[in-house]
Amino acid sequence: MKFTSLGSLALLTLAMSNSSFAVTQDELQAILAEQKQKLIEIEQQLAELKKANAEQKKQAVLTKKAAASHDRAASAEKNWWLKSYGSLLYKSEEIFRNTQDIDPDRRAKTDLERVVVELGHKFDPQWQIELELEYEHGGTGAALEYDGFEEFGEFESEIEAGGEVLVEKLEIKYTVNDDLAVKFGRIFVPVGLGTELHKPGQYFTTERHWSEATMIPQVWHENGINVSGSWNGFNAQALVTTGLNSEYFRSYRWAASGHQKRFEQVNSDDLAFTVRLDYGDLAQGTGVGISYYTGDTSGNRNNDDNIEGDGNLTLIGLHGAWQGYNWQLRGQYLYGELDDAAAITLANKTTPGLQPGNFAQVGSEAESAFFEAAYNSQSLFNLSKPLYLFAAYEYANPLKEVEQGNGSERFDIDEFAFGINYLPTPELVLKAQFAQQQYAQDNLDDTNSFSLSMGYYFSL
Repeated sequence: MKFTSLGSLALLTLAMSNSSFAVTQDELQAILAEQKQKLIEIEQQLAELKKANAEQKKQAVLTKKAAASHDRAASAEKNWWLKSYGSLLYKSEEIFRNTQDIDPDRRAKTDLERVVVELGHKFDPQWQIELELEYEHGGTGAALEYDGFEEFGEFESEIEAGGEVLVEKLEIKYTVNDDLAVKFGRIFVPVGLGTELHKPGQYFTTERHWSEATMIPQVWHENGINVSGSWNGFNAQALVTTGLNSEYFRSYRWAASGHQKRFEQVNSDDLAFTVRLDYGDLAQGTGVGISYYTGDTSGNRNNDDNIEGDGNLTLIGLHGAWQGYNWQLRGQYLYGELDDAAAITLANKTTPGLQPGNFAQVGSEAESAFFEAAYNSQSLFNLSKPLYLFAAYEYANPLKEVEQGNGSERFDIDEFAFGINYLPTPELVLKAQFAQQQYAQDNLDDTNSFSLSMGYYFSL
């Protein structure tokens, strides 16, 4: 239209300048009126185009805002996570009722061992929080246990952190950079493999390794701070945490029963120091490492007036894992020393709930070990799902050495086990196991057990 109008004006000019194209006044006014109308139409079209362009820009802004809002919502959703794992056990075993019993009885039990729920939130790229709740043995409240391995046996009413619901982890993590981080709160104590590989699919036996539980708390957690750093495949950790309470050290569980989870508040007069160095990635199946723990225990006793000596506890752990060619191997060795073990034994005779003379020796040295090997026979038998055939060896002696007298050999135990792990899905494992325990004490026969377990793990 613009070119048409310009052409009309040009013709008009020619007409006025050429006598042969002379026009009347009325014709000239008609031409001008026509051009004016065309200009009005052009202006209307330009206004409509401008309005449409503004509407497109507005829509683009709204679309961009909606996309940004969606991205923020998606990002916020990714900053939250929910994880859970659990295990259920059936076991038929030959057991001794107390330290005088040399004729074991066969008993069977089922146990909803645990259901663990972990919640996490990442506030920003540097700060995050993790909360882990453990429900043990299918319920809450006080548990009455028969402790047959004190000298005469006793029932213990044990309340663990208000029942058998436990805050296993409440951890704040600050990531300084890709190679350095700080954790504080209720955190894991990284001694051995137990705190690293404790989900049902991370060990082949039907239960967590009892040899480790003979010496230290399993999935050991304390209140404290952890500084970790990584470099060229190495990962180092250094921790300061609350320590153990020697008031509840036992002959057969050594320092493990000194974990202060049974109390509402944790005595923190004696702190502990832990360092650990790993190479590789144990959680992914291949790595080796060493851990060292030391801390006094007498200051954390509820009654610390009846003992002399610090009761220093020292632990050294070696651990490793490897996988390849359908094989998986895992193992660890723990060694520990306890100063003032005789004084602790004497002082613990007056521990509330125990009759005088009911308390046996506490070892000044203890050790334990386990090794397990598994082969994935899926391709061998042309199966659609993984089927692991495994064998395991465990050993524990919480009375390796004693300060006075001779240590009992009753708790010097070796176990040989074999079984299967079947994974119908990567998050579900079904296990079966036969095991035999052998005792260093001459008048104790070997005992046998059969067990089944189910475990699950998922992450949302």
